[in-house]
Amino acid sequence: MNSPVQPGPNGNSALKSQVSAEAPPAPSLPPGSVPPRRVLIVEDSPIVSERLVALINRERLGFIVSTAAEGHEALRIFRAERPEAVVLDIALPGLNGFDLLREFKQRQPGCVVIILTTYAYTEFRENAARLGADYFFSKAMEFEMVSKVLRTLVAPPRPLPS
Repeated sequence: MNSPVQPGPNGNSALKSQVSAEAPPAPSLPPGSVPPRRVLIVEDSPIVSERLVALINRERLGFIVSTAAEGHEALRIFRAERPEAVVLDIALPGLNGFDLLREFKQRQPGCVVIILTTYAYTEFRENAARLGADYFFSKAMEFEMVSKVLRTLVAPPRPLPS
């Protein structure tokens, strides 16, 4: 049904070209070690948040899952943990999902942001695309798509056909 938000004319969203100088360097790891994969769930409904955590854990994708129930907490966790992906609601206390999306993409342009919302209106979808969201799904119709997107992040690359 819904496909990934389409990138801008240069293949990237407009915010992906704005790399923030404020982002701290990634923590150093021992040689040969792989950093843990992290996903941040930003959702103010405890029921939905718990369901997302269960969905991600059931898939056994190897993500360390963090949760935040409001915008300022989400930004603090994002800055500290630098997740590979974020599942983001729009209607949140504190900073709303659009404010967070803007911040996340400015600080870490490569982070995959999945909007999962009850408000799957065309104008919200367009605003999310303009701000750099990678995916936009309806909670009512496409909840399971979150795990499918996260699975693509951990799938080994396929060799190109000869």
